[in-house]
Amino acid sequence: MEGNRRFHLVTFDLDGTMLNDEWAHAEANRRIGAKLGIDCTALGDMTGYSVRTRWQALCRQADVTADVEEIARDHFRITLEIIRQARIPESAGLTKTLRALRAAGYTLAVVSSSDEDFVRAVTDYLGVADLLDCFVTQSQVAVLKPAPDIYRKVQALTGIHAAAALGVEDSAPGCQALRGAGMYTVGFTDEGRNRQDLSAADTHIAVMGELLPLIHRLQNP
Repeated sequence: MEGNRRFHLVTFDLDGTMLNDEWAHAEANRRIGAKLGIDCTALGDMTGYSVRTRWQALCRQADVTADVEEIARDHFRITLEIIRQARIPESAGLTKTLRALRAAGYTLAVVSSSDEDFVRAVTDYLGVADLLDCFVTQSQVAVLKPAPDIYRKVQALTGIHAAAALGVEDSAPGCQALRGAGMYTVGFTDEGRNRQDLSAADTHIAVMGELLPLIHRLQNP
């Protein structure tokens, strides 16, 4: 039993949470890897880690000298093109859930290890940017997920303490970052399509429509 918690801040990871675009990121990595002559899968699954972290490690392992900042720019450009071309939809119920949370008075934030331009472009594409109060992205902290810094940053920006904050994540690094920042952690399973390790989460939801009822139960046990 959680006790009578009262949440004021609800955060969402972007990739794999607000929309199922991890495959688009994977395709961007494949194209960039082919150009550089690097096997982009050589390090195994790195979902939830930043683009720069992945490519720094890949280039080091392959002994390839490359401009990681240029790679990151290409990666987000390609991924956004794929999202738009494939017309990737929002995670089912996302907009409805954001509107309900906003109407109920919650502060809403997107917290992502992706670049700010990409995050804002994707939320614009989804039509949900106006429903979000705060954007926290990779340039605002020195160390990214699974470190808790990015979630501590959103607390500082909103003035809302961890005890009153809840976050939704789809990856192991994301859940670890939330837990490390002291926030209630919700793992997003996407109706079983997301098979990542979400054992660090306090609980799980299969679809976005389950989030508001979950918050109500936590606040009214």
